[in-house]
Order: sequence, then structure tokens, then C-alpha cells
Amino acid sequence: MEANTPPQPAAGACDHFQPGDLARLAEAYLNGKSIPEDRWEGARFRYGAGGGTGPFKAVYMEVERKKGDWVVVKLDRRKEDLMDGDSGFKIIRDVA
Repeated sequence: MEANTPPQPAAGACDHFQPGDLARLAEAYLNGKSIPEDRWEGARFRYGAGGGTGPFKAVYMEVERKKGDWVVVKLDRRKEDLMDGDSGFKIIRDVA
């Protein structure tokens, strides 16, 4: 590979929304509120998206801050679309 060639995604890497993307949204939210990282413990966020074309019509996931890491606590692929209001980034448990 040439030095100026951008790195390629790993084999099998997905281009759809991933738990790491949700963790980045959560961090942006918490940083936007100027909450120090040492106070993120217990914060929990969710993300849902529809519009799938394969056997699954939607995905729903949740992440929670535990012992300094973002942990996926729920990952649900659904064969039916999400209900109104379940799409996008949502706060489940905020921190003060």
C-alpha cells in the first residue's frame, strides 16, 4: 500500500450505524453539557433507526457508561419498523 493511500475498512466492516457511533453521540452530548468524564458513570443512551432492506427492518441499541467504558446493554434487530418516536438519539439516564 502506498503511503498516501487512505486505510480501507476491515473486511466485513459495516457502513451502518454502530454502537461505537452511539457512544460518540453520547460523549458529544455529555461534553456539550460540560460534564467531566469522571461523572459519566451510569449515563445511558439509545438509538433506533428503521429503513432496513434485508430481513431486518429496524435496529435499536442502548449503551451505558460502566467502569469508564461504554458498554452495549441492548442490541435488537427487528423484523418490523420502529414505532413513531423511537428513531434517533435519545437519553435514557442523564447525569447531573
